[in-house]
Amino acid sequence: MIESPTNAAFLFLLSFVLGFMAAIPLGGSQIEMAKRAISGHMRAARMVVLGSITSDFIYGAISLYGLAPFMEIPWVLGAFNALGVVILWVLSALTLKESKKPHDLLLETTSLKSKKWSFLTGFTLAFSNPPMILTWLMGVALAKRLGLAEHFDAASKLIFLLGGVLGLGTYLLALSFVLHRVKHFIPTQSIGRIYYWLGITLLILSFFFVYSAFRFFTNGI
Repeated sequence: MIESPTNAAFLFLLSFVLGFMAAIPLGGSQIEMAKRAISGHMRAARMVVLGSITSDFIYGAISLYGLAPFMEIPWVLGAFNALGVVILWVLSALTLKESKKPHDLLLETTSLKSKKWSFLTGFTLAFSNPPMILTWLMGVALAKRLGLAEHFDAASKLIFLLGGVLGLGTYLLALSFVLHRVKHFIPTQSIGRIYYWLGITLLILSFFFVYSAFRFFTNGI
């Protein structure tokens, strides 16, 4: 349990920093957020972030409240990774298609501005990544080692969960703001080229999911 308000503050800070760092590696959610930010659709970019941190909150709750063993079953992990492959392939195809019409990306009629679709995109991309549970569990182990919460009671779990989610969201929102500001200095044709390489990156990321799905299904047989 948390022995003092100071420990609670340090636990929150630790979780915030870990969440912030966990959001830095390039992933599908970051790419989809970036697409919307550089196209001027900041509300949609924020909805991608909201969808992503909602998924991360769920995985954090799974990790902290004892449901993690179910998510360690090989075929379950394989199914989630297979879902990730399909999602990334679809998004890659759409991104590459959009890269051919850079002028349309700046129009208000573009599908990129859809807030519901953006939330669903951020959520499904993050939710198709079960290893996020491992990140949460490693964070808990670190907190215990540092003596910030020897026994994770309900208060400790909530503080750690909120800190991690806020850290994730803060990085993604800050990145979206920077990209949105920078877009004013990017020529329209260059935005098309950026989309092209973002689409290629999504395709490359999908093969990591293919490998993971194959490995989990093989282990489960």
